[in-house]
Amino acid sequence: MRKILLMATLLVSAALVAAPAFAMSKAPEEAPAASSAEVLRINCWGGYAAPYVEAFQALVKEKFNVDVEVEITNPTDQDEFFLAVKNGTADLISPPYELPKKPQFYCYDAANPYLQPVNTANIPNLKNVLPVFAEDITPIHGGQRYGVPYNCGPYGLAYNADVVKDAPTSWNVLWGSQYKGQYTANNNFPMVNVWITALSMGYGYDEIFDINSLDREKVQAKLNLLGQNAKSLWDGGANPDEFPELSLATTWGFAAQAANNNGGNWLIAAPKEGGTAWVDAWYVGHAAQGMTKRLAEEWINFMLDPAQQADVVKSQGVTPAVANVGNLLNANEKAMFHVGDNEYFKTVALWRVLSPETEKAFNEMWETATQGR
Repeated sequence: MRKILLMATLLVSAALVAAPAFAMSKAPEEAPAASSAEVLRINCWGGYAAPYVEAFQALVKEKFNVDVEVEITNPTDQDEFFLAVKNGTADLISPPYELPKKPQFYCYDAANPYLQPVNTANIPNLKNVLPVFAEDITPIHGGQRYGVPYNCGPYGLAYNADVVKDAPTSWNVLWGSQYKGQYTANNNFPMVNVWITALSMGYGYDEIFDINSLDREKVQAKLNLLGQNAKSLWDGGANPDEFPELSLATTWGFAAQAANNNGGNWLIAAPKEGGTAWVDAWYVGHAAQGMTKRLAEEWINFMLDPAQQADVVKSQGVTPAVANVGNLLNANEKAMFHVGDNEYFKTVALWRVLSPETEKAFNEMWETATQGR
């Protein structure tokens, strides 16, 4: 999957100072003693680190007079983030915002925590993150900030504007008979398909995250059609090479942007029922100590700079976490990805931690819906 969002300076500063959960660290720490060469190990989704290593190395050399080697590993599934910090093989990870609080990946055990809080004074660009993400308590534990948002996006409804002339206004378009066999949908995050199915049936945000709030039998019947009528199902990210053959697609945003870079004309619809949005964040693992931890925080701050945040749109096809990208993006890019649009992100539901019962049920429902494909 992918995934992981954004804020106005004064509002955020006030929120971070006033509320204990958002409290800023008092002052930047003096840089710890460092060797002439350091190593920073990053476990992140593909494309989140490799393009930016050289610029980061130059920054570190100028600021700390340190040569840093950046070792990057890319997971294929989110459980690898958990294992990387549990085993101490990564200093930084980029999981979905909520992953460290999920029961199967819980990282805050008092006796053996796998993550450590960041010193927000070492991340001054945090002040530019949109309020809706900065005020979300998901990455806060014990009154301290652990996760810092990097990027975000909806589980979106994309449409081929060369084929679908009128922008779809409802998730129900996926069940239209004319689009049978003409769309692709996610396969490895079953919950997202249950959510859009429930939304299409009129359920609200206060209901879709709990299996006990849904009529499972009725949702299952409609979910079965979604799974069986799709032309293809994708894991990780949709395949942009397939998009010329499609009319509709569910996507994190990555594939629609890639398709457009190859001459396509794909746009992201805004279903009237709303939708859900993921946030990917940087978390510092317990193994990062001394100068390594400071470099991890420097990386986080570096990735919130306007240049890197604008590239979140251009290279990844998702939404940056900050609002201050200025003229680095054009009007169309800002509109398509709701850049700096705090009000828009108030209208979607950020992913939440599901109970084990609900997650198990959603997995079973999607397995049923795709059986025999």
